[in-house]
Amino acid sequence: MDRDESPLTRRFFGEREINDKVGIDSEEDLWQWIEADTPTPRPKGVTQPPPDSDRIYYRGQSNADNNLSSSLFRTLMNFKETVTEEDMNHAEQTLIRHMRAEEGIGRRMTDGELLAVLQHWGIPTRLIDVSDLPLEALFFAVDHDLGLDGRLFVIELPARLNGHPDTISLAPPRQRLEWRNCAREEWTGRVAVINPRDLDPRMRAQRGRFLVGGLTASHELRRMRFEHRGLTVNEQRQITNLNIRFPQLSTPGKGWPATAWTVRIDKTWKIGLRKRLEKLSDRISTDTMYPPVNEVRRVARRLVEQEARTIHVPGEP
Repeated sequence: MDRDESPLTRRFFGEREINDKVGIDSEEDLWQWIEADTPTPRPKGVTQPPPDSDRIYYRGQSNADNNLSSSLFRTLMNFKETVTEEDMNHAEQTLIRHMRAEEGIGRRMTDGELLAVLQHWGIPTRLIDVSDLPLEALFFAVDHDLGLDGRLFVIELPARLNGHPDTISLAPPRQRLEWRNCAREEWTGRVAVINPRDLDPRMRAQRGRFLVGGLTASHELRRMRFEHRGLTVNEQRQITNLNIRFPQLSTPGKGWPATAWTVRIDKTWKIGLRKRLEKLSDRISTDTMYPPVNEVRRVARRLVEQEARTIHVPGEP
């Protein structure tokens, strides 16, 4: 396939991979880089955020050619040439109403909490799964598609006046989604993080967080350049539906609500990395990251019943 015929995401992310710049050329190199707290790749002399900063998030994707977009946006793009905020809002509200009224899901939950649970169970929402720990994110880059290269994103949100990133709460007393009340101009320019507060065992196991924000738009200070020209809005949305800057190697750009760097994970590293994750003292595997509660119910009940039969009652022989 000629360069001009390859997917835009492959060419765009391929140009911005930091593997060579930070010395990642093997499975071992990647593992050591992560164990060294996955520093954001800043030029020398530029202050690094602390390793435990609440402004750094990670996302692993098993196919290096996939974009960094929400499942709801990708679903709508299958049916529409251009997706708008009205499209996103209409689909979101229809989903929420149906889940509550027809399926009985969401009782005593806010709209945001309901979306968070739906997202973790594979239902399309505008929330993008990330983790605040790199090894948990790495799992998702190596657990599937063993014949394809994977990708790890390191995403930094800028500090606000309180030193923390733009944050949205899903918890009560807020019932309606915060972005439903945002002015269009304000929402378009936001990328915020959500901590779902461990609404289910998967979220806790994965240290799950979400990124959410308005659809990327043409803006003088937020225009992506690639192959010696500015990308159109639709081309930018093929990369990501959020306003995220992807520098080749530099500090976060002014005017951008988020910055991301990307590491390519060679397909030949995946099996070895999976084995390393499974050998951790706090094992990372399919079962630990997707606790199979429903599947093990029968076994768990039998164990409790067996234990009950062996309980010794005082006074009995």
